[in-house]
Amino acid sequence: MRRSMIPADARETLLDLIDEITVSLEELQDSEEAGELNLYGEGAKSVYVEVLEFIQQRWEESEEHGLDFDIEEKFPV
Repeated sequence: MRRSMIPADARETLLDLIDEITVSLEELQDSEEAGELNLYGEGAKSVYVEVLEFIQQRWEESEEHGLDFDIEEKFPV
């Protein structure tokens, strides 16, 4: 679910960030599976995975907001 670009508190901003990164990772994963992922895409994928893992480890509500899976298993780098 994508949220609109309106002023939001820190929690809503974090949820939006998770959504944006997850969508980007899915697109990069599709490109990789099609054999179309370039060096830039590989680097971006690595960074996105690291950011999601950071959020997952530090935010106690991460699991109830969609980060209830092994990120590197779903998006291998």
